[in-house]
Amino acid sequence: MRKKIFLFIVSILLLALVACDNNGDELNSDNTKENGNITTPDSIGFGAASVGGFWYTLAGAMGDQMKEIFPDSTVSIVEGGSIANLMGLGNGTFDVAFTNSEAISEANNGEGEFDEPIDNFSTIATLYPNPLQIVVRADSDIYSIEDLKGKKVSPGIKGYSGEIAFQKILGLVGMSYDDLKGIEYIGTEDASELMRDNHLDAWVGVLDTPAATWQELDTTVGIRLISLEQETIDGLNEYNPGYIPHTIEARTYPNQDEDVETVAPYTVLLVNDDTMSEEDVYNLTKLVVEKKEVWQNLSATFNDFNAEYSVENNVGDMHPGAVRYYEEIGAME
Repeated sequence: MRKKIFLFIVSILLLALVACDNNGDELNSDNTKENGNITTPDSIGFGAASVGGFWYTLAGAMGDQMKEIFPDSTVSIVEGGSIANLMGLGNGTFDVAFTNSEAISEANNGEGEFDEPIDNFSTIATLYPNPLQIVVRADSDIYSIEDLKGKKVSPGIKGYSGEIAFQKILGLVGMSYDDLKGIEYIGTEDASELMRDNHLDAWVGVLDTPAATWQELDTTVGIRLISLEQETIDGLNEYNPGYIPHTIEARTYPNQDEDVETVAPYTVLLVNDDTMSEEDVYNLTKLVVEKKEVWQNLSATFNDFNAEYSVENNVGDMHPGAVRYYEEIGAME
């Protein structure tokens, strides 16, 4: 409830900030002047995820770099999440946001967690795979999904992609929340602390690898990742092609001795078509691609990212500003 209230308040504040431009000209609700030209928002709302996750860190780094191309605007990083961010784009709370690839088609079609279609957003960059991870302590007696019966589990924040995937996984093995001891809707850092103190048995989430929070816990308490059975992986992929089979290779975490089989939707960067102009999106796409070394310094998960990777793995409709940039550098015909 507090999350919903917080996002509502942020939405009101951001909409108020874009109500007038620097010259005091009145803007419409979609951030356009009376002549129909989209102007750069005075405050750019950036939908990320909870503190402790890589999206929040990455959004902060991108926000700092965005000052170069939007010197007259501020960037506000908000704790959203894959589903919440798409809804925020739909209602105008966010101008830029991360999401996971499996949520894009559901938003476009008004399916899953979306009561109605959302179609005012476009892709500008596909960044990296975001594996679904099921984390337990190294000394845990949990080795499979079925072993979660009678255990206390955190699927992250309610409504996040991790929870949606977890509910689908439970259904595929004939289980539900009723089979668990309890559910804790908390962020990654809080989940790590509860697991450290043996107050939480498992965490499930869609997160980059290696995630710094779980790296730290692995070096102190020790963790294990649970593999999904092939039948479950196939079931997830059949349900939504955005759940792509993925292997988390051994030694991704310090004490991880074996490969872990799971699924991984891509992390995608989106823009609000109503509030970001083609020129703004062109410049933002250029920044994201050409500053890749900055993102690589944050996480090795960006090692494969470049313009060609982004185009090849594109999910959803690409914004004309992004298309112009990719065509200009020869990454797209």
